[in-house]
Amino acid sequence: MQGQYSIAYIDTDEVLKDMPEYRDTKVALEIFQKQLLKQLDAEKKAIAKYYTGVIEQVKMGTLSTKQQQEAEVTLQKMQQALEEQTNNADRQLLAKERALSKPMYEKFEKGIASIAKKNGYAYILDKKALMAYGGGTDATEKLKKELGL
Repeated sequence: MQGQYSIAYIDTDEVLKDMPEYRDTKVALEIFQKQLLKQLDAEKKAIAKYYTGVIEQVKMGTLSTKQQQEAEVTLQKMQQALEEQTNNADRQLLAKERALSKPMYEKFEKGIASIAKKNGYAYILDKKALMAYGGGTDATEKLKKELGL
């Protein structure tokens, strides 16, 4: 017969949202995202300005067919560059989020390991992952205390 296993659960979202690192990360990401969006908006405005200028020249009849074709190619290249910049911005934002979040998650995991050891828990599960529960210990407050929250 196997020994008794002590099982606890925590509300991960509640703990993470109470961590100062969570708020700091969120603020830093919002600032970084605004910077990226500002750069992308500037590029969109440049494309719109170029497009408007070409349309005006076409209406006035000051562009030859060859110049119109060249303008179309330039516009396509500008739009491709914007798409690449948008994809790059998404990657940069994701990388920044990972880098900023890593210390927070490491602290969180150390806290879980610490309360498991101190309280003799064999398993600590996330409350959201439980399909049904009628036993176990809610260790959310113990984890918050361990993390100094």
